[in-house]
Amino acid sequence: MALLGRLNLKAAGPAPTSHHTVVTWEAGHVRTAVLRLSGGTGEILGLAAAPVQASGYGSHPDPDRWYRACDVALAQAEDMTSRPAGRKIVPDYVTMTIPSGVTRSLSIVDETRRRHSRRPISLDEMQTLLRRGYRKAQDRLDVRSRGSREDIIAGTLALITVDGQQVSDPVGMTGDLVQLNICFSLAPAEWIRSLQLIAQRLGLDLGGIVPHHVVLASPLADAASLLVVVDSSITTVDQVRRGRVEWVASIPHGAESLLAGTLEGLDVPDNQTEALMRAFRSGQLREDVDQRLSANYWRALRQWMGRLADQVSAVAPSSHLPFRVYSHDATGLVPEITPALATPFWEQRLGCARCPKVDALDPNGVSAVLDSTGQANGPAFLLLRSMVHYVARLYAPAYVLDRLLCDIVRARPAARG
Repeated sequence: MALLGRLNLKAAGPAPTSHHTVVTWEAGHVRTAVLRLSGGTGEILGLAAAPVQASGYGSHPDPDRWYRACDVALAQAEDMTSRPAGRKIVPDYVTMTIPSGVTRSLSIVDETRRRHSRRPISLDEMQTLLRRGYRKAQDRLDVRSRGSREDIIAGTLALITVDGQQVSDPVGMTGDLVQLNICFSLAPAEWIRSLQLIAQRLGLDLGGIVPHHVVLASPLADAASLLVVVDSSITTVDQVRRGRVEWVASIPHGAESLLAGTLEGLDVPDNQTEALMRAFRSGQLREDVDQRLSANYWRALRQWMGRLADQVSAVAPSSHLPFRVYSHDATGLVPEITPALATPFWEQRLGCARCPKVDALDPNGVSAVLDSTGQANGPAFLLLRSMVHYVARLYAPAYVLDRLLCDIVRARPAARG
């Protein structure tokens, strides 16, 4: 049985309740929010945060310390719900994020030729195809072997085609060849067990664990786009189709490496880095220092974009990349990534057919999220608001196939070898 199955995570199925809790594990703190779900919209009824050490990329889980912090934040968020809801709301289900840097991804393209092409495609048939794609991923990753140190935690159904034509929902259609493009996310077993243990101690059923980059992709409504997310030590590039990740490219090169390259040869103490960059951006440096820093920064950005383009070329199934690009500096330390990705250098290095249209992710641009607390504003709440969008869409009536895939990933026993 797969690890998530052994941990007895609840299947998604129909929305188990109109209320849900979300928890985002971020660098240095944990955020919690209590939601009311209705028809694809998530309303934030209460939210809170608490400091927690070593909760980001590069750290090992500390279930006891993390539980204490999460318990404090969750209690505050639940207490806050009394005002907008008229009573205190304590949901039974929770979905949590996990830092992208501790995860990895595998994209599967699975197709099947139907025996009875004139019969309408049924929901049961789609469930069978999704299970087959999941088993294919398991076999490639060998996660069913005893003692495996990682397991699949999430999957996104990015693309469905029937006889070569893209469709949003094939149920009821007829056709001969059905193809599914699914991207699966894996995480270390110690992280999965730790988050499941925390949920148990909080008295909540863990409905899912989702990587940050998958959550951030959820509100992107474009038919196809690229999402570039820079964290402290890693950068991920996702190809996204209407909020669902199709494939992921990542490099161990993030904000820390960009700043190190920018400050090369300047002998700046670590505790002065942010102050120096603020002075640089406000034009307060001496001309010679400003010019050297500018040259270093552009060289560091070119190196970063070059490595990123190489990895995208290695992962992307074709050379046809979308020109629409979204960027996010999760650290707040290198906002210049957005204009850098709009330069001819990136266009040529990546091999785009036209000049990329690049925008930074905007927390106010996350649709289908209502904030009754009036507090989930600003860049710091981008991940949380995106998580609200992700959960609200997952439990919306129209997203049956997404929930079926979540059922399979979280709860379906795998055959023993």
